[in-house]
Amino acid sequence: MSRLAERVTELPFNDDLEAAVDEVLRLSGGDARTAVRAVLLGQRSIVESYSSLISTGYARTGARPC
Repeated sequence: MSRLAERVTELPFNDDLEAAVDEVLRLSGGDARTAVRAVLLGQRSIVESYSSLISTGYARTGARPC
């Protein structure tokens, strides 16, 4: 993962989506393409991290009702 993608995924989660978008654009030097790329790389990294934690049985069958 790129350093920019790492910085994007480390942004604090808050309810102000516009501020988060502004911060990603600021971190990418105002280049929207770079910002989107960083977000996608960060998302891929997160998905890969979680996929190793989820059992294949759960992923195959899903949650069972109580």
